[in-house]
Amino acid sequence: MIFKNQNLKDVVVLTTGKMIQVLLGFATLRLITELLSEEDVGVYYTLLTVVSLLAFVFFNPLGQFYGRNLVHWQQSRNVRNATVMMLLLRMMAMPFALLVAVLCFYTFDYNKYFSIFSYSIFMVVAILALTHGILLNATNVLINRVTFIAFTVGTLVLGFIASLLLVQINETAMNWLYGLFGTQIFISYFLYKKITAGQPLSVPMMKKSVNREYVTRVLFFILPVSLTLFLQWGQTTSFRLIVEDLYSARALASIAVGMAVSSAIFSALETLFQQFYMPVYLRKITSKPAEKRADAWNDLARALLPVYVAVTIYVIAMSPALTQLLVADKFHDSYVYAMIGACIELLRVTTNLTYMVSQSEIKTKTTVMPYLIGFIVMVTGLLSVDVSGSLWIVPSILVVSYMMVQALMYLNMRRLLPISIDVRLCLRSALMASPLLFAMGFVPDSSLAVSILVLALGGIYLLSGLYFLQIDHLKKMAS
Repeated sequence: MIFKNQNLKDVVVLTTGKMIQVLLGFATLRLITELLSEEDVGVYYTLLTVVSLLAFVFFNPLGQFYGRNLVHWQQSRNVRNATVMMLLLRMMAMPFALLVAVLCFYTFDYNKYFSIFSYSIFMVVAILALTHGILLNATNVLINRVTFIAFTVGTLVLGFIASLLLVQINETAMNWLYGLFGTQIFISYFLYKKITAGQPLSVPMMKKSVNREYVTRVLFFILPVSLTLFLQWGQTTSFRLIVEDLYSARALASIAVGMAVSSAIFSALETLFQQFYMPVYLRKITSKPAEKRADAWNDLARALLPVYVAVTIYVIAMSPALTQLLVADKFHDSYVYAMIGACIELLRVTTNLTYMVSQSEIKTKTTVMPYLIGFIVMVTGLLSVDVSGSLWIVPSILVVSYMMVQALMYLNMRRLLPISIDVRLCLRSALMASPLLFAMGFVPDSSLAVSILVLALGGIYLLSGLYFLQIDHLKKMAS
């Protein structure tokens, strides 16, 4: 057996669920590029960018504090109290988030796409839907992985159907997103009932917890996180607002669709690892000495980083085939952005992995400077260079900024814990995956059938190589 029986069952369930998620994600990408105009595809990514800004600045920091302490609250039977407090605080933050959304509307002249009324209603729905992700992750930690994946797949399937129905009424980016966000709000109620089942609700206990010492501790955690996540948002997605404003929604669509191909693969891989390993990792660092916390992170890095490296090479090699399969004909040339996007994604997931050290040590202010420098480099690069004739420069600038962030983040985190990266293992992984690069010559002018065959054979080779390279590390981390 690969793992213990229960872990093996979880691997099968999580992998199956993730495959369904990936297929739905790919179907979504294909349909929005087929059904929506090039301008509306650009609007779709613009709306997602504004929503992610609101999430990163106003809601995710509190969500991270909530997630970091879930195990402790479960042990003290305070999950319902903590969840209700979290929801109340999110409601209090809504007006401020909506104000920022309206500011974006007037700053970037979105009245050329929709009215302020329809935009504001959409943002209220989107903000309410953000609760879904927090409650979903709590299900993974507090209940079990099987329940988590069932809710995840159920949300995606229902959301996909709702989006498809709404876009038949009116083929707009807002309608597609309404289907997804409406479903998330609906499922959030059932998630709340699931994670708080059997937990008492004590208003006196909630009032007692709101004291100066506790509030100060929470603020010291979330304020640096808020700034860090804003800078993280700035580096990862604000380029969309800049490109749309400086050039056009069509230019944004071309870049965003290509990068979405690589992003979809890496996001699926990253969330799969988080779903399986995060509960294990949290148990290994909760109430443990620094040496044990460092060992837990090092084990996690040895298990994940070589996989990320190999998948990067796979995505670069298969980008022409992936874009031919996953996006409409009018976006096939975007494979260049998918190739550069794979490098961006490698740096992003590596940075996210390193960033976890700051949360285990509850010293989140150490993450601000790396993202600030990266954000400055990215914005300066995009605003100082006219890339209208060479749009590939946009993701290339992002690569440079990500490299700086990862290097600075790693140095800062090593000051908190004696973490280390097994470079030799990553090089072995790169060497194993490098023959995939020969596939690039077979695809650009080939049929769809050839592209699918190349993707399948490359995938089998990649999975086989990773199995023999990483099985020992995966066993250790899962134990």
